[in-house]
Amino acid sequence: MTPMSNVDLAGAVARLRTAGSVVITSHLDPDGDAIGSTLALADLARALGIREVQCLNNDPVPSLYQWLPGASQIETPESAGNTVRDLAVVVDTSVWDRLGAAGDAVRQAREVLVLDHHLADAPIGDRFLVDPGYAASGELVMELHDAAGVDIRGETAEALYVAIATDTGGFRFSNTTPRTHRLAARLVEMGLDVAAISERIFDGMSPTKFELLRRALGRAEFAADGAVVHSAILQEDIQAAQAGPDEVDGLIKYLRNVDSVQVAIMFRELDDTTTKVSMRSRNGFNSAEFLQQFGGGGHALAAGATLALPLEEARGVLLDRVTPIVGETS
Repeated sequence: MTPMSNVDLAGAVARLRTAGSVVITSHLDPDGDAIGSTLALADLARALGIREVQCLNNDPVPSLYQWLPGASQIETPESAGNTVRDLAVVVDTSVWDRLGAAGDAVRQAREVLVLDHHLADAPIGDRFLVDPGYAASGELVMELHDAAGVDIRGETAEALYVAIATDTGGFRFSNTTPRTHRLAARLVEMGLDVAAISERIFDGMSPTKFELLRRALGRAEFAADGAVVHSAILQEDIQAAQAGPDEVDGLIKYLRNVDSVQVAIMFRELDDTTTKVSMRSRNGFNSAEFLQQFGGGGHALAAGATLALPLEEARGVLLDRVTPIVGETS
């Protein structure tokens, strides 16, 4: 896959070296790659002598990643000051719509550098390195350390391992490459307790998340002769389970694991007029390409979108479009 870039790794490092202040941000509803890459970039920026380093995201750090060193320093726009930075670094996304309120700080910066591995028609930023050949933005950030000649510290190794492991599904997704394993091996050689990390990010489940899973599985419905499965999480579910909104993340994998399923869809009711859609797929169905028509994006096998529609209306519109496509290929 061809990179869409006007700067290479050396050029990105050169721009970091000349910045006196930087704000680092990522996408809405940050995942492990977004959080891990943000923290690793912040460490790199400090190592390069940048005096003021701010980490900012539209949404709080999910509870799943709050244990990572430095995670508590990632601010939200409500708590952050309105300071103009020399450089804004956007990681793990390259479109304005995915930045939310954090986009204001990016627009105010004197220059914008984008580092991403998702395909985009027209990446934002004055300088951008968008290469879908990377399995995770964490891989790109790790090679950025190499290009800068900066050693990776133990805490940064944890952040990078989380970034790479989560975006490859624990090295199980088809985006996993030989480079992925080589980079991960370097991190493991630094003494990481990968069993403990994997337990935290893949296997742990709070009682409240289990309650949401129970409700989601109870609502699951199949279409296209079992090739499509969908379910929903309502606002009343979040309230009844006393769960955090981020505890919905990851529930969709239990739907996708059914043998017959090619496309799994989770609808999450944000309010009476807005629905978040998560999609996971296999057997060649490109979730990111499909959800582009709804303003979404992501990976070929894992993507999402937010629709300005009530949940049932959003479900009807999306299923009407996806079911015939999957039915033709199943």
